[in-house]
Amino acid sequence: MKILFVDDDPNILEAIERMLFSMPGNWNVRTATSGGAALAILRESPDSFDVVVSDMRMPGMDGATLLGHVHEEFPSIIRIVLSGYTEVGAAMRAVPVAHQFLSKPCSAEQLVKTIERATALGSLMNSPLIAGVIGTIEKLPSVPRIYQQLAGALTDPGVTPEDIGAILERDPAMSAKILQLVNSSFFGRPRKITSVRNAVVHLGTKVIKNLALAAEVFDGNQTIAVPGFSIESLQEDALRTSHLACRIIADQKLAEDTFLAGMVHEIGTIVLATCLTDKFEASVALAGAHAMPRFAAEREVMGISHAEAGGYLLGLWGLPCPIVEAVANHHEPMRVKRQSPVMEIVDALYIADSLISGDAISDEYLESIGQAGALPEYLAIAESLEAA
Repeated sequence: MKILFVDDDPNILEAIERMLFSMPGNWNVRTATSGGAALAILRESPDSFDVVVSDMRMPGMDGATLLGHVHEEFPSIIRIVLSGYTEVGAAMRAVPVAHQFLSKPCSAEQLVKTIERATALGSLMNSPLIAGVIGTIEKLPSVPRIYQQLAGALTDPGVTPEDIGAILERDPAMSAKILQLVNSSFFGRPRKITSVRNAVVHLGTKVIKNLALAAEVFDGNQTIAVPGFSIESLQEDALRTSHLACRIIADQKLAEDTFLAGMVHEIGTIVLATCLTDKFEASVALAGAHAMPRFAAEREVMGISHAEAGGYLLGLWGLPCPIVEAVANHHEPMRVKRQSPVMEIVDALYIADSLISGDAISDEYLESIGQAGALPEYLAIAESLEAA
């Protein structure tokens, strides 16, 4: 694995090299003391680097500007901010171009874990095209109606964090991006936050306003002109899936994470529809013409489905592993390695998504997760939610 570290303080770069030298693994490290020097190194060998880790506050070209150039010229390279500079405005500038954020001081273990986890997500991808496309993403389209509600609420002096959270959690793109930010080291927290409402309380409405309106992370005006596809319908199905999965999950301590997984499980569809519109449209047409699952048609056309694409993106953004795993495997939950026959988040998501889509769920599968004979109960739950 080849990593480029960028910091204007040579002592910090030397300390990072020493840290990684003592850690197990194959670490090929290069360093640069400025953004300009970093770009020169990358341009000399554009295909050889996997990760760029940059400080934020540097003279001349700061970290956000540098990662913006990396984003444009080398989109498949993973981009990480490692900085002790936590001013909100700087964070807002970095959000569209950085995959993850770490704060100084950062332990060797945390740095290694972050880099290894981000690069390991490549195993979800078998298409360099898709990896490159995901690397270019700055913002995702939001449901126009919900975006307008958010914009209006943020101008209301009486709005509460709970009000903002209630709006945000109805939109997959907004939910994912807010949780990427709140779980970064820029906004220190004792544990991972997987509730959008808790995220808003933690960040505060000022940060949310900067993120949504100033940083333009969300796009409330972008349309996706693909016959048979509607971002509004996708959002509605995601919300229904979230509520149903929460009712299905056997361990209610996992309900919060399950809700989030349901809310963002189609984020990969938004990515494909936005960034590879022609290929996505072809996959939709193929699925309709041959009555095949859309994820199978996507693999045939693009070499990857929306499930893996979504898992890859959310993993790069630093969302918790169980949620990334559930999203990446929500059509094929048996790909997940299990220690015992117990229902996990991925199972609740798969069952809920299948019930809402009208897809069959086999008795053998239910038995494998310790839920033999439970299908009638799940159908009854789904019917009760529809009636409500």
